[in-house]
Amino acid sequence: MRFPRASTLAAAVLSLLFASNIVAAPLAGRALVDVLRELEAAGLRLIYDSDLVPPGLRVVTEPRSTRPRAILDSILRDHQLKATRGPCGALRIVTDPAARTGGGTAGGSTPSPVMPTTLAEIVVTPSQFKLLSGEPEQRQFLSREDVRNLPHLADDLYRAIGRIPGAAGSDVTARFSIRGGEEDEVEVVLDGAEIRDPFHVRDLLRAFSIIDSEAVGAVEILTGGFPAQYGGRMSGVIDIASVTPSKRTTEIGISLLNTRLLSLGTFDEQRGQWLFSLRRGYLRELLRLVDEGAEELNPNYYDLMGKVQRQIGDRHVLSVSVLGARDKLGIDEGVSTRASASYDDSYVWLNLRSSVSPRLSTQNVVSYARLSRERGGNYGTVRSRERGALADSRSFSNASLKSDSTFSVSDRNVLKAGLNVKRMDARYDYKAAATIRNSLFNLNRPDITLSRRADLVLSGSDIAAYVADRIRLTDRVIVEAGIRLDKQSYTPDDGHVSPRLNVLFLHSDRTVLRAALGRFFQPQALDELQVEDGVTRFFPAQRSDHLLVGVDQQLRGGFTIRLEAYQKALSDLRPRFENLFDRLTIFPELRPDRTRVSPSSGKSRGVELLIRHGSGGPLSGWMSYTRSSVTDRVDGVDTPRSWDQRDAIGFSANYRRGERWNFNLAGLYHSGFPTTRVVGTFINRKLGAVVGPMNAARFPAYHRVDLRVSRHLATSVGGFGFFVELFNVLNQENVTRVDGYDFTIDQSTGVVVSEAREMSVVGILPSFGVTYQF
Repeated sequence: MRFPRASTLAAAVLSLLFASNIVAAPLAGRALVDVLRELEAAGLRLIYDSDLVPPGLRVVTEPRSTRPRAILDSILRDHQLKATRGPCGALRIVTDPAARTGGGTAGGSTPSPVMPTTLAEIVVTPSQFKLLSGEPEQRQFLSREDVRNLPHLADDLYRAIGRIPGAAGSDVTARFSIRGGEEDEVEVVLDGAEIRDPFHVRDLLRAFSIIDSEAVGAVEILTGGFPAQYGGRMSGVIDIASVTPSKRTTEIGISLLNTRLLSLGTFDEQRGQWLFSLRRGYLRELLRLVDEGAEELNPNYYDLMGKVQRQIGDRHVLSVSVLGARDKLGIDEGVSTRASASYDDSYVWLNLRSSVSPRLSTQNVVSYARLSRERGGNYGTVRSRERGALADSRSFSNASLKSDSTFSVSDRNVLKAGLNVKRMDARYDYKAAATIRNSLFNLNRPDITLSRRADLVLSGSDIAAYVADRIRLTDRVIVEAGIRLDKQSYTPDDGHVSPRLNVLFLHSDRTVLRAALGRFFQPQALDELQVEDGVTRFFPAQRSDHLLVGVDQQLRGGFTIRLEAYQKALSDLRPRFENLFDRLTIFPELRPDRTRVSPSSGKSRGVELLIRHGSGGPLSGWMSYTRSSVTDRVDGVDTPRSWDQRDAIGFSANYRRGERWNFNLAGLYHSGFPTTRVVGTFINRKLGAVVGPMNAARFPAYHRVDLRVSRHLATSVGGFGFFVELFNVLNQENVTRVDGYDFTIDQSTGVVVSEAREMSVVGILPSFGVTYQF
């Protein structure tokens, strides 16, 4: 694989607006409280007592760095204060005993160690990535500036997350699998509330997430071995915290794929904050990326996110949040095809975060969600090879109460415990019928007919509890052991017990080793009944046993290296349904290539290497390499999953020219995804077809380079920016699917030559956008 130099691509148009620095004016002499509030607007979540940070304190020394976390450390140091890890991803401001005794460092002249020294700050779990937050560089994969600069279609947060090592996905969808798991094996949490399948147009593309990245303050991603407070999914966790504003700001953006409005500010002398985000999107251009003939398909979507937060005294913060999304998909190709679909998601929740005492902190979340989906229409005519009709109406509601507590027994021992209770209701009203004649799967054979119907009203409960204890055994060894219990009322199995163990060994100030061992269950949710494929019963929970080891090494010159190895043993897997060829189609359950996969077990293993460089200069970047495999045991044979990618390489090279211009070149390479071949036959002068072993062949290797350039201009009342981006700038024809087979028959020998019609994603996709902030 060869990637061209950035200079050879400079003639092509490039990409993106990024926001101005959070703190542009001089800070020295300003009130410390005011600067802390501005840093909260940059994404830091801070907890501090007004007695510790009174209004009279001023910033003494002008910070040299422009990074929010580095600014925080600098302005606190002069007042003998420091920031330590607090509850729910927040930073707690406390006194610094080392500074009071003269043990602190001045001016940041000593490199920061890989691991902080306070127990509450230490990241024990391996396979953890941070985005957007102001956490120290060595544990943060992408900063807010990195995400803004990185090429990612429609500025979608999930497309930036999809670049983490171990993630596998396709161009046209923002959804991805983590370390071989299915796409639905990731738990998503927003400000303490669980968000289910947060994507637009879920039955077709899942092209974008429903969460505006500019409304996000921090993202924590765990790709394995996660602690006991997380449950219900067995591959990963995406824990998102919305931004906390410190001043009033409004931002309007228009791009090729969406229009957006973001407004945030404070009230009641900055004891309260509010946030509102509204987006309208259009997917026509992305669909042309998939299929040049997709002129009739033009889905529209909307999403909104809002939060009002108020500090209550010095110990409590109460927030009210809403999240909503609406999609409409319509197709009309005359008498042959008519289809429509709509999706409505609504969430509302209360979150009370409390610092009950210096040792005890809690978070209590009460939430309600309602999701509905309507699909309907028909395709084909009486003379078509395929014809069918479908009417699908379903809804799901979920009311939950979640409570999490953290108690510091001592400087060497921290206890965590929690309880989560859910009440769920679901309704399914589904009916479909189809006739398939003379397809690859029944050439010169009788027609295939399908008829399915389900009319169900279901309800159930889900209860989970956990407890964990983090202990510093020695100055170099920390252990966190936990156990989680889950029970669903509507599934056929009993409760599940999930033990978890994480161990950290600090070899030196620059070298940290981490290991994790744990069991993870994924019960089938009440809204995941597979009625579209004729399944009307729930299966027992799936199970995944994780074993992970990793090392973080900080080098000189701004380089860090992270190496991890993992193994996952999969068992109690429930059947899944896939389309062997075209996986992005209307009514996929009625297509002839629909296949049931019933594995008895599975295994996933791999090694990931991540190298980063970020010295604070104009040049920065990272590169990752993953060697992995994931297989299912089907009928006694180890079969690769459809998203198995043996080798994967990703990189990002960023050049910042002054404070206005930024250039980013990013690339991706991975082994071709598996595919199933079809072999033609010619028996008794009749042409037939036989489907070969599932996923026994592979597409050619995939490689893509994206380019993005952005510029920001400050104005007297705000800032103006624009970006231009080229997706697949090398116009690479990456094969993504098979659209059918051509058969050639040698009449003398009867040998049939089968040739797949491989389809590629359309080449270069330009994108652009402008943003005005005031």
